[in-house]
Amino acid sequence: MGTHNPRQVLETLRDHLTQPETHIAFLFGAGTSSAVRIRVPLPNKDDGSPNDPAFEERALIPNVAELTAICNREIRKLDPEGEAKRFASALELVEGEAQPTGRTANIEDILSCVRRKLHAIGNNDRLVGLSRDDLELLEATIRRTIAAQVNPDKSNFPERLPHEDLVRWIARMPRQHPVEIFTTNYDVLLETALEAERVSAFDGFVGCNRPFFCHESLVRPESAPGAAWARLWKVHGSINWQIDTVRGHKRVVRTQPNNEGEMIMPSHHKYDESRKQPYSAFLDRLTRVLERDDTILITCGYSFSDEHINAILFDSLEAKQRPHIIALQYADPEQTNVIVERAARFLNFMVLARRSAIIGGKTGDWALADNSAVPFLDGAFTLDVTPDGEQPSLKGEFLLGDFVKFSQFLASLTGPAL
Repeated sequence: MGTHNPRQVLETLRDHLTQPETHIAFLFGAGTSSAVRIRVPLPNKDDGSPNDPAFEERALIPNVAELTAICNREIRKLDPEGEAKRFASALELVEGEAQPTGRTANIEDILSCVRRKLHAIGNNDRLVGLSRDDLELLEATIRRTIAAQVNPDKSNFPERLPHEDLVRWIARMPRQHPVEIFTTNYDVLLETALEAERVSAFDGFVGCNRPFFCHESLVRPESAPGAAWARLWKVHGSINWQIDTVRGHKRVVRTQPNNEGEMIMPSHHKYDESRKQPYSAFLDRLTRVLERDDTILITCGYSFSDEHINAILFDSLEAKQRPHIIALQYADPEQTNVIVERAARFLNFMVLARRSAIIGGKTGDWALADNSAVPFLDGAFTLDVTPDGEQPSLKGEFLLGDFVKFSQFLASLTGPAL
């Protein structure tokens, strides 16, 4: 196995991100939200010194595995003490049915499976041991638990979100085309950062009182703001969306964040036409963005576990040679991961992980040609530590798979903060 020089990769990435005429798009997954860390006090402690061991660091928003465990606990609470564990048993059956190939089922897989059953069940039927009313309670418990976890109290927010560094790059970098951000996250961290930095953004909703989702604004350029406005497409829904009925017709409106989770949509499954419309429209938008020959799509915090999004990404690579996808990975993917096979197959798909990369179809460890580039790589690459007296290692870790580091890298392209 060969090596890849992180300096060359970062110089190429910097060139792409600073060219005004380049079409830049991002796909952000759950890892970008769980990258936000906060310090919280442990129970029964009141010493607030900075080094107090009574405090612990945790994610502001749980990652998918943590969220799955939290939802599982809430589901098991639905079973009354001393009675048959109907919901716990149903959860095990749903987990087995929803499990994708190559990984365990997460809470989004489980929610999608529950909604499929709700769509199929009759009024007097039972599925996985549950009635229609039971399935409705199970579905509501999952979405409300998810919504509560991704809607933390604003008082818990750090002084500055890492998303603000990303937004600063958007605000300061001259650009002929709007930056397009696709995200599978339900939280409002990106919206919070955009507003904190006073950056104009368009999310497909129009109106002044209760903005409603407007499909035409995604397909007709004249219906959307100009290139100075960033685009924010929340593919799986948001905690600040809900269904509204206006003159007998349902529509999706944007409101204040809430814990109902009415518009949490991890699945493409059509269980309501009004819910399906934003999901389908945003997937269509992603397809059109990748049809541009000069598009560069950068993913961060995205695990490539959404089969429908993956199909769009890989189909675009199959159809055209010029769109490029750069996958920033927090950890090195398993050899069985779909991105390992696809990156070896498509030369315009790069996987940049912590210890290794797949570039031009070739897998290699990270290694500098010499150590003269270390200052240039500060914050993006770190050399391995070697014992005293030994020759310094030129191998190390590539850090941009961490959303905090990637955002700092983007901000560094714009000069010091004002």
